[in-house]
Amino acid sequence: MKVKYEFAVREIAGEIILVPLGIAALKFSGMITVNDVGAFLWECLQSDVTIEELQKRVMDEFDVDEETARQDTFEFVEKIKKLNLLSE
Repeated sequence: MKVKYEFAVREIAGEIILVPLGIAALKFSGMITVNDVGAFLWECLQSDVTIEELQKRVMDEFDVDEETARQDTFEFVEKIKKLNLLSE
């Protein structure tokens, strides 16, 4: 899976924001606020990866246990799926 559209990642007033660009701006109205893990996952999803690969990368990057990485990854992926931002 990977993200369908191009978004810019910006830090504004201490918040990490995903801002749609090009076609994404026409298809998605608004911006998305994410935390550090969400921003990291978003960057990982710029290339085609599996959910298992994402979980492993979260464990390596943030030094968290497998269950925490699984839950955080699953929740983030489900949220952006609901926004129709992923291609599988």
